[in-house]
Amino acid sequence: MKTVGEIMATDVVWVNPSARVKTAVILMKGHSFGALPVVQGNDEVVGVVTYQDVLGQPPDTVLSNVMSPEYVSIASDIGVVDAAEIMSREHTDYLLVLDDGRLKGIVSHSDLLPELGKSFDPLTGLAWSDQFRAWAISALKRGQEISIIFFDLDRFGAFNKNYGHVIGDTVLKEVSEVFKKSIDSNRDFVCRYGGDEFVIASIRNADDAVGLADAIKEGIAAIAIPELPTGISGSYGIAGGRRTNERRDIHFAATLDNLVTRASKNCTLSKPARVAQAQREAEAASQTTAQQTPQPATSAANVAAPAARLKLETISLTSTGTEATVKVTLNHDGREYTREASGYLVEGINTLRLAAEAAAGAVAKCLPAGHGIVVEDVLLQSGVRGDQVLTVIAIFITPRYATRTAGSVVIKRGDQLRAAAAAVMAAVNRQTEIVGQSLEQEPG
Repeated sequence: MKTVGEIMATDVVWVNPSARVKTAVILMKGHSFGALPVVQGNDEVVGVVTYQDVLGQPPDTVLSNVMSPEYVSIASDIGVVDAAEIMSREHTDYLLVLDDGRLKGIVSHSDLLPELGKSFDPLTGLAWSDQFRAWAISALKRGQEISIIFFDLDRFGAFNKNYGHVIGDTVLKEVSEVFKKSIDSNRDFVCRYGGDEFVIASIRNADDAVGLADAIKEGIAAIAIPELPTGISGSYGIAGGRRTNERRDIHFAATLDNLVTRASKNCTLSKPARVAQAQREAEAASQTTAQQTPQPATSAANVAAPAARLKLETISLTSTGTEATVKVTLNHDGREYTREASGYLVEGINTLRLAAEAAAGAVAKCLPAGHGIVVEDVLLQSGVRGDQVLTVIAIFITPRYATRTAGSVVIKRGDQLRAAAAAVMAAVNRQTEIVGQSLEQEPG
């Protein structure tokens, strides 16, 4: 969000209290101003003179006799949205900008309107995505890692459908206030991404970002609207905030797009409707299987391991300039399961993520109905012995729950792509016995 100091007029024309009305008229007409600050010799503002003040006054009247000592001032670090609200509340067309009592500039409606129309949602007062992108890309260029928090309101369409768009707009305004009160403007930037979606870019690390997201989620749940008998809730997904290597000065926009996409996917996975749908599909598949073949009893926490070993057959990387595709093929009981993942070649860690996503997709084909795994982040670190350790953080989905899990693998013989696939297997092994010891770990 831009501040008044970034858009105000700094070449302010002012008059001395001892100046005459005719001087003020000439200055206002010549510069097309509707008002002039009245300033004493020590840069102290003592009042303001407007067209209304000088109208009908003799030309030689001293301005100190006709000026208004009352004026509205703000500091230069005030946001443009807040400045617009002050203008509306005080019924004024201009604001004097003072820092430490000294006149720094003046801002008018004509200064604010272009910025407000370009960058901010008039309903909520939050920035649109163009300002969000500018803030996030600027942070990346400064070498700061960012976390992206993607929020989506649950069942928002039902609010509009059942209670009308006026209630829907009220929900959006109340939710926006929760965001405004929760963020730290020195570390976070929030925007209305579209519809009932809100996105925060933050220079907090991933763990701190989770704390912020949880606080906002609780704030949304606490909203009470008399006309709305049902509660309000939101789901969120997070990406980023865990990079350990230096970022190169390229593809910042692609990096941001990648983070937003991952956070959006994680948000979708966390939504109650998605979990409920997965549970219904798993129950339906389970009933069909039970009718066809008698099944032995199994523990609620575990799933029987396959009779044959699950092997990593091949993993390949192809690239075309700025984009790459990783293809993973697994073999289980003579059957092959293949999955590809494509994306921008933002930095080295991105190819490892593509390998992990392709492996996760192939593994998902071998899991029971209603189960799945989605890669959240890939970390490449140095071990205590100087070797490289690759960790995959993922979300494991079952018909009953969705939980975060992780798997780590020591990279051997420099085969990072195979290690990424192995780390996915290790992450799955933490949650279910479906994979067991089925991955051959010799390369990674």
